[in-house]
Amino acid sequence: MGNTANKIRHKLLERINRRRSWRWAKRGFLFLVFIAIFANFLANDKPYFCKYDNQWYAPVFKAVAVDLGISQWPTDQANKRWKEDKYQWEIWPPIPYAPNQIDLYNNRYTSPFSTQKVKSWRHRHWLGTDDLGRDVMAGMIWGTRIALIIGILSMLLAGIIGIFLGSLAGYFGNHDLRLQRSRVLGGFFGAFLGLYWGFLVRRPLLDTDQEISYFAGGVFFVTAGSILCSWLAEKTFSSKKQVTIPIDTIVMRVIETINSIPGLLLLLSIVAIVPKPSIFSIIAILGLLGWTGVARFVRGEMLQIRSLEYIQAAKVLGVSPMRSLWRHALPNALGPVYIALAFGISGTILIEAGLSFLGIGMPADTASWGKLLRFARSAPSAWWLAIFPGIAIFLTVTIFNLLGEAISEGGNG
Repeated sequence: MGNTANKIRHKLLERINRRRSWRWAKRGFLFLVFIAIFANFLANDKPYFCKYDNQWYAPVFKAVAVDLGISQWPTDQANKRWKEDKYQWEIWPPIPYAPNQIDLYNNRYTSPFSTQKVKSWRHRHWLGTDDLGRDVMAGMIWGTRIALIIGILSMLLAGIIGIFLGSLAGYFGNHDLRLQRSRVLGGFFGAFLGLYWGFLVRRPLLDTDQEISYFAGGVFFVTAGSILCSWLAEKTFSSKKQVTIPIDTIVMRVIETINSIPGLLLLLSIVAIVPKPSIFSIIAILGLLGWTGVARFVRGEMLQIRSLEYIQAAKVLGVSPMRSLWRHALPNALGPVYIALAFGISGTILIEAGLSFLGIGMPADTASWGKLLRFARSAPSAWWLAIFPGIAIFLTVTIFNLLGEAISEGGNG
C-alpha cells in the first residue's frame, strides 16, 4: 500500500514539474521567501559591520538576536543612531533604511526620479518616499515578510482545523463515531474550564503586548483541560454507555453557518473587538475563518476513500478506526488540500492588504503593502505608492494561483 502511494505521488510530482508555469511560480515563491527571511539584511538603518573607537561591531546581527530574544542591546547602543556616527570602517545593507525610519530631508512624497538630498548615491530612495520620508523600497521588502507570514501561517492553521474536522466528518459520517458518555461529558467540562482559565482569568495577568502568549496559552489550556478531564472521567466512572455523535452533520452545519455570513463583514466584526491588533491576531482570525474550504475538500475525499477495499480490510483485521483514519485514509485524501492551501494563501494576502488599506487590523508600526496603498489614497500624485505595492500584490497572488493551478491540473492529468 505504501509503495503504491509513493509511486502515485512520484508520478504526480513528475507531471507537475513538467509544467513551465509551475517552474516559474516555484522560482518566484523561493525569491519571495528569500526576501522575507533576509529582510533585516536587505533593508536596515544599521550597518552589517562597523569599526569605531578601535572596536568592531555587527549591529544588524545584534538587532536580529535582540528581536529573537536571545540578546540585549548594551546601554550605550540601545537608542543609538548608527547613521550619525563616523566609522573607521563600515559595510551597509543594499537599502540603508528601516521601513519606519523618517528622512526629514526627503519627506512630502519624494519621487524615485526627482532630485534627492542624500549624502551619496548609495543612500538614494530608489522607489521614493511617503509623506513622512519613509523609504518605499524598505517598506516593500519588509512588507514581503508580513504578507508571507500572514498568508502561510493563517492557511497552515486553517489547514490543521480543516483536515481534522473534515476527516472526522467524512470518515465517520453520522453513525460511526461512538464515544463513552463519561468521556464526552468530561471533555466538555475540561474544555469549559480551560476556556475560563486560559482566556478569561489569564487576561488581566498578562501585559497588553503578550498577545501570542495569551492566545497560545488559551488554546493549550482548552486542549489540555479537555483531554485530561476526559481521561479522568473514563477512569472514574465505570459506565460503558456510548454516545453516537453525528459529526458529519455538526461539521457541515458549522461550515454552512460560517459561509452564510458575508466574509468581509464577519472579518471586520471580529477585528473590531480585538483589544490590541497584532500580526498574530490577524493570523488567528484568518485561520479560524478560512478552514471551511479545506474541510469540505477533505470530507469529499473521505466519503470515497472510506468505502475502498483496503479500508474495509483494515476494519476486518481489527484495526482501530482512528488508526485506520490517520495512517491509511488521510494520506490519500490530502491531494485537494494542497490546492486549497495554495489558493487560500493568495486569498489571505489580498485580505491582509485590504485590511491594511482600510487602516485596521495591523499595528501602526508594521510595514505592509496595503499600508503603502493607503498612503497613495491621500496623495494621488504619488503614483509610486500605488504602482509598486500593487505590482507586488499582483505578482504574489499570481504566483500562488499558478502553484495551485499546476497542482490541480497535475492531479487531473
